[in-house]
Amino acid sequence: MTQETMEERFLYHIWDAGHMQNELRTVTGKSVQVKYQGQYNTNRGPDFRNALIEISGELLRGDVEIHLNSNDWIAHNHHEDHYYNQVILHVVLNSNGKSQTIKENGEAVEVLELKNQLSQDIEKLLADQKLAERAEPSGYCDLLSAVDNDTLVSILNFQGIQRFRSKVRRFNAMLSLSDFDQVLYEGIMEALGYDKNKLNMLSLAQALPLDKIKEWRNEGMTALDLISIYCCASGLINRCKNLLKPELYRILINAYEKQRFFARNLEIDWQLFRIRPANHPVYRLIAVSGLVFRTLDQGLLSYVLDNLPDIERNAKKAFASFSKVFSDSVLPGTEHLPKPGRTVTANIYINILLPLLALYYEKLSKHERARQVVEMYSSFPSLQDNHITRFMARYLSPAQQKIASSKCIHQQGLIDLFYRYCNYHLCQECVSSRARNG
Repeated sequence: MTQETMEERFLYHIWDAGHMQNELRTVTGKSVQVKYQGQYNTNRGPDFRNALIEISGELLRGDVEIHLNSNDWIAHNHHEDHYYNQVILHVVLNSNGKSQTIKENGEAVEVLELKNQLSQDIEKLLADQKLAERAEPSGYCDLLSAVDNDTLVSILNFQGIQRFRSKVRRFNAMLSLSDFDQVLYEGIMEALGYDKNKLNMLSLAQALPLDKIKEWRNEGMTALDLISIYCCASGLINRCKNLLKPELYRILINAYEKQRFFARNLEIDWQLFRIRPANHPVYRLIAVSGLVFRTLDQGLLSYVLDNLPDIERNAKKAFASFSKVFSDSVLPGTEHLPKPGRTVTANIYINILLPLLALYYEKLSKHERARQVVEMYSSFPSLQDNHITRFMARYLSPAQQKIASSKCIHQQGLIDLFYRYCNYHLCQECVSSRARNG
């Protein structure tokens, strides 16, 4: 296999979809198990963030950088960029004889060479077509175009469940380093960040974990202290002075300077260009701090379950209750600040809470309840369209667009197809996969 037969974005797909052999080895001979491949990063920094990788029995959490050749690390100046210091694995097609990669901080990271460790299905795909010669999509989709309505519903239902199950697997992997409360906390924080700042919000939740916040509260930390830590330690306070009333701004600055619990400045590359003021992350942090602070004793997941009446029998009531989780303020003067609306809470409910609840019930061997959670997901009304569902609608007729936008699971199915195939222009693999899965 040569570089000419591979594009780097296809290598991203190989990593993201797990098209690798079961028993992987780094160039130095260490065993590798991919517990969770991480989230594709569209902003500055490594290609995949928040991965869980076991290397020779040691479970690591961090970033993954992907290149065609090991030499690309230096060619792209990653060795001089501190944003790559959290990389735990350098994945390449060709190692160029290099056994390890050196980061900006001087630490060495293992290299995983995929050249002879790809799965048979992806090897066959590579043999059947030259990826470098693939044409850009023409606007016609071999899978979605010209299928009848029943087939379209079947495809979208299947892919929607695929997406749900992938989230369950992700959360299950995260439990190896955490617990249900922390996983839910990280998921909520991530969802509050939208596309531009989701990984920034996630990194903040990991830097300020719930067990540490609870420990600080037991030592005398107040709700004001917590909000000041979120806003000031993250560096966000200095970029949103005009969004807060001067009095509130001064209160937060003074509280942060006086509190004794956290003094480290977190290096977070906030993406604030073209963000509507009401959706600014500073408002999200103030809103989530109330939820976090008032659930420290009971536990976040327990609190949510106690406030979801008839969760197995009445999906509408369950969501209506959940949509109020950010309504209470814990700091006077913040009551009238913008709070996450229905679109945001619905995304958290669908993409975070329900997959986590399904996993929770499966762990307790309450399989009927887990099935009911999946049914709640499958019957949930459509969410607001995003840039991906609008992009995918280009391949559908008006009648098909109506079907795709009729239920949340259909929208999730479109999103799953996009991330698995369309994002990498893998039309042939997409159609072949559908044929294999019936």
